[in-house]
Amino acid sequence: MFSIKWRIMLAFTILLHHGVTGSWLQWQKYRNNILLRLASLRALKGEDIDKTITVEDIEKHPMWVKLDAVDCGDSAADRIIGGVSAGLGQFPWIARLGYLEDDEMDWMCGGALVTDRHVVTAAHCVQKSEYGPVLTKIRVGEHDTRTDPDCELTVCAPAVQDRSIKNITSHPLFNKPAFHNDMAIIKLEKPVTLNDYVTPICLPRTPEQLANLRVGDLMTVAGWGKTNMTTEERAKVLQYVGIPIVPPAMCDSFGKGFKLTEAEICAGADFNKDACGGDSGGPLMKVFDTPDGPKNYLVGVVSFGPTICGIKKPGVYSSVSHFLKWILDNLD
Repeated sequence: MFSIKWRIMLAFTILLHHGVTGSWLQWQKYRNNILLRLASLRALKGEDIDKTITVEDIEKHPMWVKLDAVDCGDSAADRIIGGVSAGLGQFPWIARLGYLEDDEMDWMCGGALVTDRHVVTAAHCVQKSEYGPVLTKIRVGEHDTRTDPDCELTVCAPAVQDRSIKNITSHPLFNKPAFHNDMAIIKLEKPVTLNDYVTPICLPRTPEQLANLRVGDLMTVAGWGKTNMTTEERAKVLQYVGIPIVPPAMCDSFGKGFKLTEAEICAGADFNKDACGGDSGGPLMKVFDTPDGPKNYLVGVVSFGPTICGIKKPGVYSSVSHFLKWILDNLD
C-alpha cells in the first residue's frame, strides 16, 4: 500500500508507570515525570533544544484560546479486529484519508479532527511517493460507507463532508530514528461545518491527562480497517474496540536493534482485538472526567503493529502528550 511497510516495523516504546499519593515529594516526582515526557527531542530543524517544556508552558500556549472556543470530545450517542459497530455519531471526530489512484478513491488511513480545519494522523500516512496512490481528500461525518446520509431508526446525520488539503506537516524527525516520530497534521482547504456528527476530539491538557498511561488502562480505537485476520475485507460501518495498555516487555517480540522511546505507547495484545490495516493514523482515545462531564481525549495515533492482526501481539501508537507542544505549534 505504501513504500514504507509499517506492518513489519520492529520498534516499540518504554512506558513509565507509577502510583501517586498525596505527599509533596511524590507529587514532585510525578510532575517531573510529566515534564520529561513533554520535553521535545528536537527543534523543528532537527537541532537539540535546551529548554525543558513544562506543564505551565503547555497550559499557557496561545492555541488553547482557539481550541477552547469550540466544544470537544462529546459523543452524540484496518480492522478493528474483534470490534463492534459504533453508534451513529459516537466518534464524530473520526476522519478518513482518501487516496486517488487510476481515477479511483481508496480510503486507506484514518485521523482525528482536533479543530474545524486540522486533522492529526500518522506521518507514514501522508508521505509522497513517485508511484502509487496520492492523498487528495479528507472526509468527516462518515458512519456507514454504503449510505449517505447515514441513518439509525428515525435519526439521520447530515451528509458527509469532503475537504481538499491545503498543506501537510509531518514531524521533522519522522523516521529519524527509523520508525519513530510517526505524527502529522493535515490542514484542510476550508473548515468543516461542525454539528452533532462532526466535532473535534479534545487534546490532553491537565496533569492528569498528560500523565503516563498505566498498564491495564483501557483505551479505545476506531476505524474502518480490516474486519478479518486473514482477508482484505474492510468494515462498512465504523468499528471500535477497547484495548489495554500493556507492559513494554510484550513488545520485545518485534525484533532487535531499535531503542525504545517515550514517543510511543504500547497497547493491545488481546486475542482477536486489534487495530489493523486501514486504521493507521486513527485515534487512540481515553475518556476523562471534566467539570463539563466525561469527554473523549486523543492520547495516541495508530502507527504500526504485527503483520498478522489480532494475534495477541500489541500495537504501537504515537503518544500525543509527547508531541503535544509540536501539535499546538502547528495548528495555525
